[in-house]
Amino acid sequence: MKGKYKGRLKIFLVFGLLFLIVSVLLMLIFLDSKRTYTVQFDPNGGTVLSGSLEQRVLQGQDAVPPSVVMEGAVLRGWSTSYRRITRDVVIEAVWEYETTAGIIYTESENQNFTEILGSYPHLRGEVYLDAYFNEKKVLGILDNAFSNQTKITKVYLLDGLLSIGAEAFSSCTALTEIKIPDTVIRVGEGAFRNCEALETLTLSEGLLEIGSLAFLDCESLTELVLPESVTVIEENAFLGCTNLVIKTTVPREEWPEGWADNWYGDATVEVIEVEEETDENEKNNKNDKNDKNDKNDKED
Repeated sequence: MKGKYKGRLKIFLVFGLLFLIVSVLLMLIFLDSKRTYTVQFDPNGGTVLSGSLEQRVLQGQDAVPPSVVMEGAVLRGWSTSYRRITRDVVIEAVWEYETTAGIIYTESENQNFTEILGSYPHLRGEVYLDAYFNEKKVLGILDNAFSNQTKITKVYLLDGLLSIGAEAFSSCTALTEIKIPDTVIRVGEGAFRNCEALETLTLSEGLLEIGSLAFLDCESLTELVLPESVTVIEENAFLGCTNLVIKTTVPREEWPEGWADNWYGDATVEVIEVEEETDENEKNNKNDKNDKNDKNDKED
């Protein structure tokens, strides 16, 4: 009887162990299927009305986009899907400006893109330029397109634009603010010449070329950060900018050959040193070493 009892006990223990192993495996599979990911919604210049910009979402589930708005624009959509999440992801809002009336575009039935050719003389106040016109991508602002528009105060440009032509905004004497999108690779000759009220100018990373006299006599400019991506700056691009300080991370001895000798005109150039990030372990070791030294000093 004892042998029979021990045999049953052994069988019971084996089955119990197998059951435990299977249970653990099933639990691991279940937990893996319930992995969570971080979804970050970037309003891309917009303002959040409601909802969360950062969300933890179970694998395979949907994130919930927040409600966002931006002045003068409508939400075209989001840069990537927020449904059935399977990885950490950053999702940007894609905006479409309600284009200001009075803009003239090039016309061609054989092209899937267009450019801004000119504008009616009645423009005033803030001007919004959408990235599309009649379902065609807007790739550029041509020469003199907004020249002598003396009553426009701000210009809003959307990503997708590649170039701003020569004299495009010249003598827009009331223009105070403009941000160049990071898709723009060239600002043409005299593009903002004589924009005497221009106070806020943002040149985004991605810009490659700045034409000669591009910002001639922009006397109200006081500070500008020059992107590292710029490889060509033609002569006297900032001539007459007597109050301007241009900040760059590129040391003078490393200025690209494409930068003309007198590219900065009357502006002051300030070279900024980039602070290298110290490894966290190195920081901790340094702090520990300092603490030990302090302790030894006290003991002495």
